[in-house]
Amino acid sequence: MLTPLDETLHHQAPLTFDHVHSTDHRFYDRQLMGGFRADGEIAFLAGITLFKNMNVIEGFVMVQSGSARQHNVRITRQLRPMPDSEARIGPLSLSVVRPFAELRYLLEAGDYPIALDMTFDAMLPPRLEHPHVARSDGRLHTDYLRYNQLGRISGSVTVDGTRIEAQDWFGWRDHSWGVRPGVGGFEPMTGTPSAGGVASAARTGGKGLFLVHAGFRAGTLGGAVQLIEDGEGKRIYTEGEVRWGEGDPVEVIGIAHDVRFKPGTRVFETMRLDLALADGRSVPLEATAVGRPWVYRGGGFDGGFADSKGQGVWRSRDLAFEIDSYDISDPEVVILSDGSAVKPKHREQLAVCTVNGEPGSAYMPMFVIGPQPRFGLPD
Repeated sequence: MLTPLDETLHHQAPLTFDHVHSTDHRFYDRQLMGGFRADGEIAFLAGITLFKNMNVIEGFVMVQSGSARQHNVRITRQLRPMPDSEARIGPLSLSVVRPFAELRYLLEAGDYPIALDMTFDAMLPPRLEHPHVARSDGRLHTDYLRYNQLGRISGSVTVDGTRIEAQDWFGWRDHSWGVRPGVGGFEPMTGTPSAGGVASAARTGGKGLFLVHAGFRAGTLGGAVQLIEDGEGKRIYTEGEVRWGEGDPVEVIGIAHDVRFKPGTRVFETMRLDLALADGRSVPLEATAVGRPWVYRGGGFDGGFADSKGQGVWRSRDLAFEIDSYDISDPEVVILSDGSAVKPKHREQLAVCTVNGEPGSAYMPMFVIGPQPRFGLPD
């Protein structure tokens, strides 16, 4: 099927733009955007994803309020006939006002407790991460690219009829596409179990996962870094960059970490990252958690949706909604809408930070899955 994108000179395969070159059912293309007030007491996260090989488009918005509740709206429908170039699913839309500079997410008010109109203004250029590629038992299970970007958030979010204005909130966005485990309804079993919970866990050969992904801004310095280790501490992936003001980025070639967990949990209270730079300098980043980590299940990740099949599953030809709310008053244990208690594995934390003594904010996903003997954490 032809779409307006096929009028461009940007084809990468002998296919129209409503198809992708990979036949893997897990292929996805996703935009995410989030932000929070400095105290972490009000925050939002929104995303839209196309699963072209599953014929599905999904969207979600999650809003946290008062370190007590997380409200979730999940939306899904059949993808085809393909939309033109607009990223929209029902009342949720993403507008790229100026590429890599200004984006807007809009969730129109409806029969659910949240709405938002948020604009992202870039503070730093986008950063293309190193490719994420991994195999297990001869099978390619991970092959995707991602760029991320830090910015300022302005606009408003409405929770239970109360409108909250956002001005100069810390914000981030990422855009990733390719193949990753845990989407499309099933994952082939080839002999080696995953550590479970998040896509990156498939990269450790069943030996647990420790992952930190930090995007931060303090004073004139900003950047993003990422590390992945197995549960025994073996480093699998290190990458990142920092930049001062309008200067050129400096690659991060080493990351040392010191984590202090909230008592009895796998959620961090404080974290120090010592970043070794390619030019010989070092940068200390000290972060303290605020608010609550996101429960990504609310967006369909981590076995989300009522059928527990997670993202990318064909569920409805027409627009379909799932709306629920979680009790997040405990730092780790989450009470779902049906009253059951869970400890989600996919947790992404809001934080305040200092970098070289300058105060700032940070978005710091940290996954601690499986046995972690160095932290005194059993399976």
